[in-house]
Amino acid sequence: MSHREDWRFDLEDVRLLSNLAVFAGSALTIVNARDSGEESDRRHNEFIAMLSHELRNPMTPIDGAISAAKRLCADDERAVEVLTIAQRQMRHLRTLVDDLLDAARLKHGKLAIKHSDTSLSDIAFDAVTAIRHHIASRRHTLKITGLDEPIPVRADHVRLSQVLGNLLSNAAKYTPVGGTIELNVRVEPNNSREEAPGLIVIDVTDNGMGIDSAVRPHVFELFAQSARGQTRSEGGLGIGLAVAKRMVELHHGTISIRSEGSGKGTVVTLRLPILRMEADTDVAAPKVHSATPEPTRLLLVDDNQDALKALSVLLELEGHEVTTSNNGRDAIRLMSEKHPEVAIIDVGMPEMDGFEVARAVRLERALDGIVLVALTGYASESDKSRALAAGFDFHLTKPLSLDKLQYILANRADGTLRGIV
Repeated sequence: MSHREDWRFDLEDVRLLSNLAVFAGSALTIVNARDSGEESDRRHNEFIAMLSHELRNPMTPIDGAISAAKRLCADDERAVEVLTIAQRQMRHLRTLVDDLLDAARLKHGKLAIKHSDTSLSDIAFDAVTAIRHHIASRRHTLKITGLDEPIPVRADHVRLSQVLGNLLSNAAKYTPVGGTIELNVRVEPNNSREEAPGLIVIDVTDNGMGIDSAVRPHVFELFAQSARGQTRSEGGLGIGLAVAKRMVELHHGTISIRSEGSGKGTVVTLRLPILRMEADTDVAAPKVHSATPEPTRLLLVDDNQDALKALSVLLELEGHEVTTSNNGRDAIRLMSEKHPEVAIIDVGMPEMDGFEVARAVRLERALDGIVLVALTGYASESDKSRALAAGFDFHLTKPLSLDKLQYILANRADGTLRGIV
């Protein structure tokens, strides 16, 4: 602050200028804090994505080796038993990794869904199949009502199955051995939205530990743990219910939870305006085949030798003819020589990555008939879009799901399925 002899600051000028300096300083502090927060969020998001990717990479050969060992030891009951335990824990680890990535997407508003015409019965079947080992290991009784007849819905099949699986898994975790879990589905008139024919109401009920009233308001918060009291039978990251809530909201539905208190069980209720009129059933649904695929000529491309060996043994046990390559340039040469029907390519290879391989293959007219499957530790929508843009037909995440691969092999001739798995 300064002045001239013919224009001297008085006390009011000093006050105004001092306040202006304080405001300017506060503004700079806020901007710096915001920039620091955005940078922190960016780094957090990148870290979670990288962590998920790095965890998936070793999971692939482990999962493949376990599956192959089970096939090779089919006559040894004790070996199959311990390998089944390892396989079950691998599924649990995969769920945790997927939850980590979903949490990052949820935090940054990038959790998206894809609507399709499907059946609630199929969604529930997939959810129950995914968590059946939890039910069986604790000798629970699972009762399902309301799904005797098909219920056509328009929803994200994978995401809604994930929601139901999460709720059933939670019920299994916090219900004592021999307890009862119920999945009840009913259709109610929808009075809030005229364009929707009705509401799907789903209740997941258990007679387990219940939820203390002090904890109940926080159960849908991200990283909220011990939602069922102090005992945590199988642990968890406190992510599942927060992600489930967001997925339900993206379906324009609601989720609520109620419990009379500790030891009195829990009821989780979903209300979803996703019902379709029966006349619309199968209008846009592609015709797919679930039969076991015929033996196929496969090319596996991965710079991870352990993953390559484990997966090749597993697929050979399934009856397929398998050729392997540990780099992109060699893979292109083998495609020209062997003409595989399907090539499964890891996208994260050094020197020539999977995207470059796909683009090079699509420039060769003689290789047009090869179905290209991208295999990656990243599972975001942008990664899938990038893979399809490079020329891949399908995108799968590590560890490779044999069921999804068999689905691709059985239905690869159907062009309407491109990229949907």
